[in-house]
Amino acid sequence: SGTMGEDYFTQLDHAKLMYKVVYSAPSETTAQHTQEAVNILSSFSPDLLLFAGGDGTARDVCASINNEQVCLGIPSGVKMHSGVFAITPQAVVSIIKSMLARKLVAVTEAEVRDIDERSFQEGRVVTKHFGELLVPDDQLLVQCVKCSGLPDDQLSLDDIAAFVSETLEDDVLYLFGSGGSLRHIKEFVGIDEPTLLGVDAWYNGECIAKDANEPVLIDLLGNYPKAKLFLSVIGGQGVVLGRGNQQLSVRVLRMLGITNIQFVGTQEKLHALEGKALQVDSGDDALNQEISGYRPILCGYHDYVLYDIAYSA
Repeated sequence: SGTMGEDYFTQLDHAKLMYKVVYSAPSETTAQHTQEAVNILSSFSPDLLLFAGGDGTARDVCASINNEQVCLGIPSGVKMHSGVFAITPQAVVSIIKSMLARKLVAVTEAEVRDIDERSFQEGRVVTKHFGELLVPDDQLLVQCVKCSGLPDDQLSLDDIAAFVSETLEDDVLYLFGSGGSLRHIKEFVGIDEPTLLGVDAWYNGECIAKDANEPVLIDLLGNYPKAKLFLSVIGGQGVVLGRGNQQLSVRVLRMLGITNIQFVGTQEKLHALEGKALQVDSGDDALNQEISGYRPILCGYHDYVLYDIAYSA
């Protein structure tokens, strides 16, 4: 409300911009109010959360959201040492236009930094690390360059598999869905003879279930509180959920939690869609809406792109 946003939208009513006030703030705000507002805004799971300010605002945003939310800073602060700001406000517009045009927009982790107050009082400008935010990259992704005589898709799959293998955590149940891409990842992490059309489960360096059906998945999720699901893009169709993975029922997905789903797809598969949105059909309209929107798609070694996921009734 007020100077935190509402006043500006009121002035722009002639442009017929739709807006909704979701947080009432006092006339004089503190970091706490920014954090509370950001926490409410992020609960709506926006495709892109924009914030205007400097390093202090970036710190408040970083302290208030989960690591899956994509953010971008509009540069308008007195201190901007963080790597989470666009170069100019016009650059922000350019990124939004690219997303609306469904071009491949890279996302990357960027540091949130701010001046260390003690050093500043001593007359030295030293920045301190306060965390990372997931932000759009300012470069559009391009086709991979062929090398070693191997297809681009194969090289990308090797990169994805290596990254997944190196980032597996202890005491986390990993569910790998169906498809050739995920079978490649399953083999890379150490699953012997993984299923092509089924869901395989991996826990603490061991395959604990193959071709798991819905009852098995529900039992696993009931016994392992931390879990993550990898789903791949079906080449040509652009479907990520609802085709060939019926064992991932609404109940299974609810138990898992939407934030624990990681979509996987090479740049080649995404480029082949020619801007068409990825499709989801979980069997539940509310769940479809939760999954829909711009989501980070793992497409290389620590390499993600934002891509639109939609439900067509």
